[in-house]
Amino acid sequence: MFDELQTLLDLPGMDLALKFAPLVWAMIWIFITVSLWRGGFVDLVEKLTRPRWAGPERVRAVMMLPVRAVMLALVAALAATITTLGIAFNAAVVVGVVQAFSTGG
Repeated sequence: MFDELQTLLDLPGMDLALKFAPLVWAMIWIFITVSLWRGGFVDLVEKLTRPRWAGPERVRAVMMLPVRAVMLALVAALAATITTLGIAFNAAVVVGVVQAFSTGG
């Protein structure tokens, strides 16, 4: 198993891919976080702005805002990690196939 992993890491261009992986992860994380935050606070904002909600419900909504923000950011980080690993694996497979065809084997 480790020999196969070492073979993938020794492929040409893999060092460049590993250098750019954190940048790709950060871009994916920001995109997913913004997407989740865009609709992730609708119920809490409704409790703050609608007059039918009483004071204790509004206080709970205010206290829940930072918790929800952190929770959505952590979910986005997990999704970005899985996505980046998937992209890296697929890129390694494609590079391996291209190298196999170019060497004739």
